[in-house]
Amino acid sequence: MKKIAAILLFGILFQIKSQSQEIPPAPAEKSVVYFVRASGLGFAINFTYFDSTKLIGKGNGTNYIRYECEPGHHLFWARSENRDFVEAEVEAGKIYFIEVVPQMGAIKAGVQLKPVDPSNEKTMKRILKLLDKKAPENFSAEELEKEAENSKDVMERGLEKYREEKEKGKKTDRLEKEMYFKN
Repeated sequence: MKKIAAILLFGILFQIKSQSQEIPPAPAEKSVVYFVRASGLGFAINFTYFDSTKLIGKGNGTNYIRYECEPGHHLFWARSENRDFVEAEVEAGKIYFIEVVPQMGAIKAGVQLKPVDPSNEKTMKRILKLLDKKAPENFSAEELEKEAENSKDVMERGLEKYREEKEKGKKTDRLEKEMYFKN
């Protein structure tokens, strides 16, 4: 009887655990990109996220943003003390991850964006653990519009920095369409 109870309990716990890490699917006509900040380093410093000239959101501490976008080419970037860029090619109906890594800065935390290869089990475990524990950061259209209005100059300077770095031959990390998460 104890063996049966133990097996049932194990089965229930396994089912709960596997259900709790289910990621909502991407809409058939959209791509989904998660910006995941799993480290608490520089927890008080906001990182601001962009899709070229579109503000996606911002956040501090351990958090994540689920961003739905059109399939195709994108330039994702983040701003803190510095700026970091990821060129992306994403497909409809697919889910992608970009890890947001705080870096020690001179005055405040810097930011590094790292496209995630979903076959990297260690990174995915850390990401899925955070997704399991917290809800995504959400922003109303009004909040994003107000922040975008205040960030116009930031966006112009950020994209100018990107162009300058490209002209100097600096490599930009890429999120390839094959790097999607298989749920």
